Amino acid sequence: MARWLATLLVLAACSRASDENEVRQWQTPPPPKDGIPIPTSLSIDVTIDGGNKTAITSNVLGAAKPDFADADHKAWLIPTLVPAAAPRGTTIEAVSPAGVSVKFTHPTADGLEPVLFLSRRGDVIIAAVDPKDPFPRYHGQGGRLRRAGDPLPHVGPVSRIEITHTKP
Repeated sequence: MARWLATLLVLAACSRASDENEVRQWQTPPPPKDGIPIPTSLSIDVTIDGGNKTAITSNVLGAAKPDFADADHKAWLIPTLVPAAAPRGTTIEAVSPAGVSVKFTHPTADGLEPVLFLSRRGDVIIAAVDPKDPFPRYHGQGGRLRRAGDPLPHVGPVSRIEITHTKP
């Protein structure tokens, strides 16, 4: 009887280990460094002074040369993608699918420029960046759990961009 009970315990212990391996989820590897993939489903509606214009899609983004790029990021100035946003004083409002929005002026009072930003993992956001340092380093600065992180406003994901011109 003791031998039978010991065999049953060994079998139960072995089967449990295999069950744990089936449940374990491995981290998703980052995309390859040879190119940042633009999400094929990308579609950002654009309105200019209340009128609908051509959406920013993966084809539009793929055809436009990024204004800023490094190994892990690409960023396009909003006026590069939507020329109507080029005049100084234009307001650019980025809206998320949940309705959260941030308004940027072109350029901001601090000299920041609104950009459409594509991360290495395929995240698309609208952010204000400093053209002199568009991809600042945050990691390892400020001490563990007390670093400030990205202090600049951003919205992501983005479903709509509303461009408004100031009336003279």
